[in-house]
Amino acid sequence: MSNKRETPRGATLRVEKEPRQWNITLPSIAWQWLLIPVVAVAVFWSGREAYQSWPIEQIEVSGRLSAWQADDLAENISWVKGESFFSLDMKKVYSSLAGLPLVHQVTVRKRWPDTVEVKITEDVPMALWNDNQLLSVSGRISEIPTGLNTDGLTRIEGQQINADSAMRYFRRIQQNLTERELKIERLSVDAVGAVEVRLSNGWLVKFGRQYFEERLHRLERLLAKLPQEKVRSLDLRYGKGAAIAWRSEQEMG
Repeated sequence: MSNKRETPRGATLRVEKEPRQWNITLPSIAWQWLLIPVVAVAVFWSGREAYQSWPIEQIEVSGRLSAWQADDLAENISWVKGESFFSLDMKKVYSSLAGLPLVHQVTVRKRWPDTVEVKITEDVPMALWNDNQLLSVSGRISEIPTGLNTDGLTRIEGQQINADSAMRYFRRIQQNLTERELKIERLSVDAVGAVEVRLSNGWLVKFGRQYFEERLHRLERLLAKLPQEKVRSLDLRYGKGAAIAWRSEQEMG
């Protein structure tokens, strides 16, 4: 008889396993570091709020003004009021003023906490161009500012392409008339460049389009010799002389 213990058929012995143990070491984090994102967000939103606050409330305009009034210039940029001091687009402010008639130079800056300062240098109107625009001493053609008195300005007529030459003719002739206390009332340059002027003594003077300096000197000599009250017109478009049209007795009377 065998002493060996027989394993029951149809059964499998169960081997008990020991439970697995996980050893995880978490890094040590100081609690202060957890506050950094919170503080960053708070700083961001507070900075954004400050950036959008501090509205512009005042506009100060200065400069030697004759064509414009300070209040009218300020009105042209009234939209800045309420804008943020920090985010106000100064290029836009500059553009709003630099494009105005007879505005030659513009300086704009912000003054803490709520002011925009504007300094204007005006151009000087030299003549009325084609009766509805201005020609300035810098050669710029612009619209006429509302309310500007143009009664004393010379009338210059011509095409846009002739503006520079018309300005040179005006200056050159007027320079020679000043000593005689005369001025140009009207100057025209036609399509072919011929020049004609009306003087304050009533003379209509035709220079033509050639030999301008020579004819200008001839005008000077004739002004010194001719009785101004008797001359109606002077045509200098001759080699060395001039055709003179005299006033009638009725005209002189």
